[in-house]
Amino acid sequence: MKKLIFAAALLLIGVGANAQTPGQFKAGVNIGLPVGDVADVASFTAGADLAYLWNISENFQLGPTAGFQNYFIKSELKDLGAENVNFVPVAASGQYSIVPNFFIGADLGYAFVTSGGGDGGFYYMPKLGYQQPSYEVYGGYRGVSNDGSISAINLGVNFKF
Repeated sequence: MKKLIFAAALLLIGVGANAQTPGQFKAGVNIGLPVGDVADVASFTAGADLAYLWNISENFQLGPTAGFQNYFIKSELKDLGAENVNFVPVAASGQYSIVPNFFIGADLGYAFVTSGGGDGGFYYMPKLGYQQPSYEVYGGYRGVSNDGSISAINLGVNFKF
């Protein structure tokens, strides 16, 4: 399953690489509130993302994205020796402009867990946002699924270069 998800992400990245028009580099930060199973052990999450999206059509962009996400363990569990949970997502990102300043999008790929020796899993993040030529602000639901889930409701900002 991991190989299938990775191959699909590479295929989407390859499609974007053939786009006729140049794309745009994005770098951003986000914060979030854990939901589901992880809300019992984590108080909040923060992370950073990088992406390069090619203009596939006038309103649609597609390309690779990667980042780092950290879930901060509640202090009472940290006192018992628990560590923060963090992962590195590698995914394909798509974004469709509904109207010039508002978009919907999604990231799909694989997240590598980098703490606690846990397994990674399927990574997904549907999002909705407001954009200007030099930045965008979005809200989304970020999750990693593998025999349970690590998820959060996120608010982020990306700067465009």
